[in-house]
Amino acid sequence: MIDQNIFLTMAQGEIENANLFPFPFWMHITFAAIALVFFAFRFFFDKKPYQLIFAAAVPFSLTLWASESRTWFYIVGAIELVLILLALISTFIFKDKKPAETPAAEDKNDPEE
Repeated sequence: MIDQNIFLTMAQGEIENANLFPFPFWMHITFAAIALVFFAFRFFFDKKPYQLIFAAAVPFSLTLWASESRTWFYIVGAIELVLILLALISTFIFKDKKPAETPAAEDKNDPEE
């Protein structure tokens, strides 16, 4: 059985500010790197803008480690919120369009002929 507290056990000794960062820096950077690779890989094949937005947004959260300023914390939060909203909006704007039925196909199914 998998230990449910595995992440807390791994992070126990290195947590700097438990209220702000529940995981240590090395774990945060690992998750950000995995997310960057995943979203970049998916963008390479699918070409959906939200994947590129997330590929940049997740590693951007690492900038919180650069400063302990509360102002910077809220600025990064606002930027992340804007990026998430942009990703959400882009999923609706750039939907895959289904190919329209050709008029020739409609004529073949016409019962009047």
